[in-house]
Amino acid sequence: MIKFYQPQKGISLKGVQEFNRSVILKVIHERGVCSRATISSEIELDQATITRAITQLIEDGIVEEVSLMKGQRGRRSIGLSLDSGRFRVIVVRLQRLSFSVALFDLLGNTLDLVENAIPSQQSPKQTFGKIVEIIDTHLVKLKESIIGIGVSLPGPFLEKDERIILMTESPDWQVFNLISELRGYYDEISIFSNHDAKSAALAVWREMGIALESKVMLYISVGQGVGSGLVVNGLVFKGSQGIAGEVGHTSIDMNGPLCKCGNYGCLELYTSRLALIRSIQQKAKNNSETSLTEDASFADVVSAYHVGDDLAVTEVERVANYLAQGIVNYINLINPDLIILGDEFMAFGDTFLKAVDKSVKASVLPSIYQNIRMQLANIEEDLVLKGSFLYVLEHTLFVPSNVAPGKLMEEGLGI
Repeated sequence: MIKFYQPQKGISLKGVQEFNRSVILKVIHERGVCSRATISSEIELDQATITRAITQLIEDGIVEEVSLMKGQRGRRSIGLSLDSGRFRVIVVRLQRLSFSVALFDLLGNTLDLVENAIPSQQSPKQTFGKIVEIIDTHLVKLKESIIGIGVSLPGPFLEKDERIILMTESPDWQVFNLISELRGYYDEISIFSNHDAKSAALAVWREMGIALESKVMLYISVGQGVGSGLVVNGLVFKGSQGIAGEVGHTSIDMNGPLCKCGNYGCLELYTSRLALIRSIQQKAKNNSETSLTEDASFADVVSAYHVGDDLAVTEVERVANYLAQGIVNYINLINPDLIILGDEFMAFGDTFLKAVDKSVKASVLPSIYQNIRMQLANIEEDLVLKGSFLYVLEHTLFVPSNVAPGKLMEEGLGI
């Protein structure tokens, strides 16, 4: 059972008001547009209290009145929404081969997005400098309007200490503490770090999991690496140190190759974009029947797969079968009712999904399989960036300032 934080001391009137504000904002955010009466009904506060809080939120530029909407008994009510005009969130996503910096308004609209490749010879310190350069361009204009910076990092990411403990292909990041460096550089701005797959899981839960009424949703990210996020009753599960969900470093072959994490036959060694490209490039050398070459890119493989190139189809289906093995392990461990596949491998489409699903079905008891839905993340936005944006909101607007975010919920659970 989840134990919500119970303060040891009394809460002042100001503390109660701040708590009410955070709850009201969360309702408005989740509904998009709603009336004062709807908020009052949902959180069981009298309309006079709601009105006072809303008036202040409008004056602060956090909420705005947007339209008339149908209310109770057919009456017309004024709709409320988060205000997109004033406040902003900056989000950074680090990957093995690239990084992104995005600017969001409070409605989650992407106002600016910069994506840069990370050359193999570029050091983490140089990459940090480029990230800072982009962030600074926003701060010159918007410093007083930035409510926080969200940073999503690949794993294994030790959230408790906010540091990468392993980034395959990019070991230098294990000794360069990006979060600490950012905090030292931006000491007046709140910075929130999160594992990239967990950020994406939060976005997927909001866009798909809620509508599908999932109680245990598993999101699996298959791209430059392989990660996952588990959402239980609306909360992203993190584990004691924040590394829960490292499906990429679970073994599917104890006799397989040694992974840099120390394990043998890790899922990521067989299913990541890097593993797929390497295998195809190697096999294309002596294969005259494929359109792919030893210099084939991921985009080339996607195109070849969709036109039925034998090498591309064979290799992608092999990845699908390996991925299914990892999913079967997860199914037997946590029993999800919804599994969502996302990130770069979505480019292979429904055919890839069906291949994974077929292999899962063959390896799971029928009574278990029939209660699982598996889908692609049918969301065009970058899920990691969007989830990191939501993560910042959860720890700023939706958390009263008198209660530390980490104490809101039992350690190990929570967004």
